[in-house]
Amino acid sequence: MTTRPSAAELWPVLPEDVRERFLAYGHKYWQQVYDDVALQNQDWIPLRSPVATHAGFAEMNHITQRVSQLVLDACRRRARTAGELRAVLGVPDGRVQFLDDDEPLTGHLLNAIRSDLLLERGVPRMVECNVESALGGVLDADGVIKRWMEVYREEPMFTAMDAARAPSAVDGRFDAIRADVGPGKVTAMIYAAQGGYPGAHDTAYMINRLRPFADRGREFGVDLLVYPLEWLEQDADGRLKAGDRTLDAVWRMFVPTYVGDSPGMQALHAAHAARTFRMYLPTAVWLLSNKTIFAWLWDDIDQLPAEDAEIVHAHIPRTWLYEPALRQRLIDERERLVFKPTDDYGGHGVFIGPLTSPEDWIAAIDGAQGPHIFQELIEADPLTMQFLKPATGEVVEADVSYCVSTYLFDRIPAGAFTRFSPPGAGGVVNLTQGALTGGLLLVNLGEY
Repeated sequence: MTTRPSAAELWPVLPEDVRERFLAYGHKYWQQVYDDVALQNQDWIPLRSPVATHAGFAEMNHITQRVSQLVLDACRRRARTAGELRAVLGVPDGRVQFLDDDEPLTGHLLNAIRSDLLLERGVPRMVECNVESALGGVLDADGVIKRWMEVYREEPMFTAMDAARAPSAVDGRFDAIRADVGPGKVTAMIYAAQGGYPGAHDTAYMINRLRPFADRGREFGVDLLVYPLEWLEQDADGRLKAGDRTLDAVWRMFVPTYVGDSPGMQALHAAHAARTFRMYLPTAVWLLSNKTIFAWLWDDIDQLPAEDAEIVHAHIPRTWLYEPALRQRLIDERERLVFKPTDDYGGHGVFIGPLTSPEDWIAAIDGAQGPHIFQELIEADPLTMQFLKPATGEVVEADVSYCVSTYLFDRIPAGAFTRFSPPGAGGVVNLTQGALTGGLLLVNLGEY
């Protein structure tokens, strides 16, 4: 097997004086860095960003690029269109709103990717490959690490380590949108007030908070406005309207499967049926995130070229599609498995075997609604992180669960999003369940 660069988080191997400098900056500037970051959990604040090497980050991007293509290839071996893929995945008709069953499965669907990687002895293991226009974390991933870099920029020790942040995920996404939608088109970034994003119910707050984001889009040639889904309307010609603006394109920043009905949703459906605007991206991309596809990759392992088979073996946990005949195996091997639905997101319905009682594990299996997979449990490296409790000033160092997400927009690497559990939390690392974010600082180890 080819030896690849380690992607391990570097805190345990950094010299003591470097670690002391990191934490000194954290104590001094944490309020500046985390100003208005959309965290569900406000009880703890991390005092630094996770740290990795430039080579380790390049390795994570290489894996994300290759696996996303393998995912599309696995789908195309089984289907030609989104409708055929929906059927073979067992996704009920109507579950994915705005789905065009005739949408061909082309490389265009790989326009926006976010991999979720756990590190196992420094080796990236991909537990999810998210393909979607509404990829979460971009704004805070960029903002947090940008502000840490502003804090660190005068520090000679960090300069000597070639400390840097990854390319901007915000800018990378705007490049991809401009290329997809075309120049000079009026594009609305549509969010759902009921979508669960902190503060989304307050329209004035959301529009003001995202105004700098929209301004940045215009710098990249995207005529962008931020608008709530619930307020959309149609004009007399059936064109979609956001206030007084007629829309050429909609950048969908919500997952249609999980958003309720509203007059705005009805207007969007009608305009979509009339094909009066372009959707970034078509909802066919949601099908490519289905976790069944990881099981397909293992089913197809003997058909893959040797290099791709090695990628699957090394970086994708062994995955099986659940069927009742496998029930006893799941019960017997609970300590080594993870059980999850195939087309949900946000950590919903995920059960980690060793963190679940035998009784709850059996209840999860027997109560599962719809298709599920089970995967081998990744023995993930913990993140040793230092946390401040703002209410009391208490500082705690704890080994917590840790996930790195790398973004590809138009197949080009663009940024990293790190998530980790607060002290005392469980093993599912998701912002909706209280996880924190800290950006990712890239360095070169050597003389400094």
